[in-house]
Order: sequence, then structure tokens, then C-alpha cells
Amino acid sequence: MATNTGHYERAHQVLESALRQQPQNVDVLYRLAVVEEATRQWESAVMRLAQAAKLDPRRADIQKLLAVTTSELGALDDASTAWDRYLKLQPNDDVARRERGYTAAKMGKLEQATAELEGYLARHPEDPVGHYELAQAERTVDLVQAMQHLDKALAIQPDYLPARAARGSLNYQEGKPESALPDLELVASQQPDDVANLDRLGQTYQALDRAADAVRVLRRAAGLAPDNSTTALHLGRALADAGQTKESQAVMDRFRQLGAAQKNEVPAGLVGYLSLSPEQRHADYQARVAKAVHDHPEDPAAQVNYLKLMIEDRKAEQLAAAVRRIAALKPAASVLADAGRALLAANQFTLAKDLLQQAASTGPRAADVELSLAIATYRATGAEAGLHLLDRLPESERSSGYYLARAQMLDASGKLEEAVSALDQALRAAPERPDSYRQAVALLASRGRAAEALRSIEEGARILPGNREILLLKASTLEMAGRSSDAEQLLNEIQGRWPEWSPVWLAHGMILAAHQHYEEARQALETAAALGAHSPEAYFFLAECTLRSGAGSQDAAERLIGQALKLSPDDPWILSLAGRIAFERGAYPLAVERLRAAIRRHPALIEAHNVLARAYAALGRKQEAEFEQDQVRTIQRHSSNEDPPYLSRLFQGSLLDENQ
Repeated sequence: MATNTGHYERAHQVLESALRQQPQNVDVLYRLAVVEEATRQWESAVMRLAQAAKLDPRRADIQKLLAVTTSELGALDDASTAWDRYLKLQPNDDVARRERGYTAAKMGKLEQATAELEGYLARHPEDPVGHYELAQAERTVDLVQAMQHLDKALAIQPDYLPARAARGSLNYQEGKPESALPDLELVASQQPDDVANLDRLGQTYQALDRAADAVRVLRRAAGLAPDNSTTALHLGRALADAGQTKESQAVMDRFRQLGAAQKNEVPAGLVGYLSLSPEQRHADYQARVAKAVHDHPEDPAAQVNYLKLMIEDRKAEQLAAAVRRIAALKPAASVLADAGRALLAANQFTLAKDLLQQAASTGPRAADVELSLAIATYRATGAEAGLHLLDRLPESERSSGYYLARAQMLDASGKLEEAVSALDQALRAAPERPDSYRQAVALLASRGRAAEALRSIEEGARILPGNREILLLKASTLEMAGRSSDAEQLLNEIQGRWPEWSPVWLAHGMILAAHQHYEEARQALETAAALGAHSPEAYFFLAECTLRSGAGSQDAAERLIGQALKLSPDDPWILSLAGRIAFERGAYPLAVERLRAAIRRHPALIEAHNVLARAYAALGRKQEAEFEQDQVRTIQRHSSNEDPPYLSRLFQGSLLDENQ
């Protein structure tokens, strides 16, 4: 229903939840791909379709959508193969034959394309799409014929925009900007975000000596596609022609930083690759990266891919050598910045700082590189050094990300009030950016500023009323602020709107457990687990509530805490609960083992010492039991906080991840 009414985000949420429960369901895979194709998530859609086709190769609708989506992605060999498979299943679909011919045209197989498209038009002479696609096939070999087919397409359907854009482009290429202009302007009025058409329109204005119009249109195109080097080049030239020399120089610096335009063609074999299991895909990728590095050690891009692979595989010991190899090649600033950001995201701050410093000194000045360098420097050497670099960014380039980074650094410097002010500036700079509210709440919650955190997230919920993550963070912030009944009401509302979303059930269960409503909490947590919440925290709370509610057996609690231990074997609170469960089951030696491991990692856990004392007593080890009781009394005198950190992380939004 959500798909059919165009509510694609909602459809995706529900279908992903269904897929977590039935990962081999062909219908769910197909419907997810439909949503992802409609929202231009083409690679993800192809992956779903490849898996579905492997499960049911006779489904014609899967092959058809696979052909469409691989074509949109630029994987033309795979698109052609998918059209072949589809036409074997549905040989009477003439439109599919037309599209197979058009795919051949895009692949440069013009003889095959022309034959198939001419045959189609012989059967369907009044189809404007057929005329347009044949024109595209003929435009490099017979311009007159191509123009005739475009004219015919527009005679049949005057508002067929692809044909107008193509005719305008051909006229421009033929040196006829006056003829090109009406078509290109009409397309721009109907499709104002079509970057390719805006780019060509801007060039047409420039050819007609309309410099101001050229700058206006090309500036919009560059804003829509900031990484398109071709558009940056055209804008730089137009600015120069308009006499805006300073801005032209800045844009040309950006063009040089971006480098030559990259082709979007995808090599054959994408569908086969995406049909593999995640483990098989990763192994294949590892082999290809290793081969590229071996065959082309001088290629910076190959070395950066290797670095990212080492990060993904958590091979931290190999990162420093990989960074040295990249730096020694002295690649473009964009390559260095890409590698530096990957290291920054992996918390490899010193290595990130080194590459980002090289990027900043190598290429034209770039605000995003300088911001990343400031953050890496802060993490590697301290807040004062990071703030010094931040202060070098001019006012005009201080984005929401700048103010968020500044708030973190000021907080680390003990300047909480200034940090709060920076947070306010971050929210004003990007009021519709959800991450700004999450970071604001995290900082304020960590400092016990519940009232201010609540004001921030309430503003976020007002501006983004349909964002479920923001609403859930508001509920947890209400709980932190002591407004438990309001939190409960909001949690119920969120569950009603998104009943398939596991994080809301997990958060609700954790809050119920904190209020010692163990049976209600257990039910919510079991729902979360059924919907795909498989984090250590989820199993921790589920095990504890199962043990305390009396609804489940001790053996069930042991199975659940075993899952938590698999995911986080060194977590002291999980080890402590595992020890208590073992004690309740009468497995005293196992309880001692687990509890001692918990205490080694967190010596101030009162419950671990308490239960360990009881376990020693049950084993007849009285002296050790008395020692543990003494430890409890010592810790209690110092009023140590032994609560697990999961609830505070919930209040800071770090347990609300979609993939929990």
C-alpha cells in the first residue's frame, strides 16, 4: 500500500523488516527492489533482484526490473543479458525488444540497435519513444535521420521532454544555438533539476553571448552536482566571460581538484557478483583489490581501496604501512582527502591527520578538507590544536558540521556554555539535519543537561515530525528528564506508527526494565529481537528480564546471555549477569569464572562481588567469600556507580541505530 501511494520511505522500512524475518522471500526481495528503483537506489535494487533471480529464475517480472535497473546503473552488459532472459520468458513483449535495442545503442552496437529499433517502428510507427531511441542510435552516424526521428517523436507527443532535450543538444552541437534554445529552455522549465540539460543550456546561453544567463544556469547545475568536473569547468569559463574573475578562479581550482570526468559505465558481471552471499562478495572484492595493488603498485586509487579494505577487515596493524605507500605516491588532494576521511571514520586519528595535512597542502584550499583535518587533529592531539585549525575557516564556510565539531572541542576543553552556544549555531545553520539534533542531545545528555537536551530535541521533532529516529530520541530524552509518562505515551505512538521498527521496541523494553516492569519489558524486548534487534544490549536486557520476570526459565536466560557473550565477550556487565545466571542455575564454578572475569574488567561492580561471595560460599570457600564481602563494603563507602552504561547511551541516541 505504501509503495502504491508513493510513500517509498515507509514502504522500505516495512519491507526491510519483513526481509529480516524471511530473508529468502522472493516477493519481498522483488518489492524492495521496486521501491529502491523508484528512489534511485539502483545498486541496492540490483542486489535484491540478483538474489531473487537466483531463488526463482523463472520470474519474468524480476528479469524485467533487473534489465531496467542495471541499465539505469550503467551496467549495460548485464542489462542486455537480462533483456535476453526476460524475452525468453515473455517473447511477445515488443516494448522489451525496443529497450533491448536501445541498450545495444548505448553499448555502441549500432548495427544491432538500428535493426531492432527499425523493426519495432515498422510495427509501431506512432510510438514517440521508439523514434527518440532510434534517433539516439543514429545521432553519431546519420545526423539528418536522427533529427527527423526527433521531429517525428515531437510531432506525435510535443511534451516528450527526452526528445526535446536531445534535439536541443544536437542543434547546439551543430552550431545552431538559436535553434537549440527553445527546446532546452522548455526542458529546464519542466525539469529544473536535470543537470545535463542545465549544463547544455548554460553553454547555449554562452554561445549566444548571454553571459549572465549562462552563469545563472550553470551555477544551479554546479550546485546540484558539486562533484561534476565538466559542469565546474563550464561554470568557470562562463564566470570568466562575465568578468567575475575571482569566483572563476575558485571554480577552476575546484575543477582541477576534481580532475577529469569519470565514465559511469559498469563492467559486465555486476549481477553475478551481487547474487553472491555477503561473505562471497567480500572474498571476491579482497582478491580483486589485492590483484590491483600487485599489478599497479603505482596507482593511488588501488592503494586507497586497499587501505579501506584493511579498515573494514579491522587489520589495524597494516594501516600505517598502507598510509605510507599512499603518501609516497603524492597523489591528488582529493585522493588523500578520501583516504584521510576513511581513517577518521575508523577512529585512526593520527594517521588521518597525516594524510589530511598532506591533502590540505597539496591541492586548492577546500573547506571540507580543513574541517576534517581539524577534527582529526583534535582527536589526535587535543582540543586546543583542533580549535586553532577551526578558527582558520572563514565565516562564509562555517557549516553546521563546523559548529558541531566546535561544540565537541569546546566541551572537551571544559567550556560547556560556549559548547552549548555552538550547538545552537549548528542547529540554526541546518535545522533540517537530523544528525545535528542527535549530536546536540548526546553532548547535553552526557553532561546531565536534560532540560536543554529536551528543548533541542523537541525543536527537532517540530521541524521533522515524520522522522522516527528523532521522535524516539525525544521519547528517551523525556525519560531522562523524569517525564516517564510522557515518554511512555510517545513510545506507544511510535510503535503504533512503525510497528515493524525494532529500535522502538528495544528502547521501550530498556526503559520498562529500568522501572522494574520486567514482564512488560520482556515482551517488548522479545518483539525487538523478532524484528531483528540482535545487539549485545538487547540480549543483556532480555536475559535479565527473563530471569527476573519468572515467565522464562533459567535455561532460557542462559541461552540469551550466551548470545550477548558471543557478541561482546569482554563486557563486564554482561559477564556479571552471566555469572548471576550461572549461580541461579547452580553452576557455581562457571559463575566464579564469569564473575572474576567481570571484576577484572571493572573492579567496582558491587553485584559481581556480591554474587561471587555467594558462589564461593556455596563451594565452601569461606575465606574467599569473606574477602569479596569486604570488597563490597569498601566499594559502597566510595558510592561507586555500578549501573550498566546502556541506558545512558540510549539517552544519548547511540543505541537507536537502524541496524541494531
